[in-house]
Amino acid sequence: MSEEREAIKGKLPGFEKYGTKLDRAVDAVLAGGVKECRFLPSGRRVITVVGRLGDEFIDPEKPYCSCSNFYFRVLGGREETCYHLLSYKVASATGRVDVVEFSDEEYGPYLAATIRDVFEVLRKSGS
Repeated sequence: MSEEREAIKGKLPGFEKYGTKLDRAVDAVLAGGVKECRFLPSGRRVITVVGRLGDEFIDPEKPYCSCSNFYFRVLGGREETCYHLLSYKVASATGRVDVVEFSDEEYGPYLAATIRDVFEVLRKSGS
């Protein structure tokens, strides 16, 4: 995967400033971990990036990420971004966002299942 990682990094001028965070972001992209769920016909989107502890929810337009790194380091002004948001930038720039389309009728059940998953992760981690 290292050769492929380096090939992708070579297509992203200016991203080298992220150092090892870029490696993690590219690895997440190569693993198919950047997912965008589109609900039609409304066009609502839910974007997730698979992280170490499960899916993290992101909004690249805000920018926002549900990970603790974003909360403590990015909002705290110590870092520019988290690797989940960087993963989305990489995936978008290289055409590797995994897009799945749903009908608007599936939005409620999708959110309910997502909330159950989040609580399950929290339960298992002891949080």
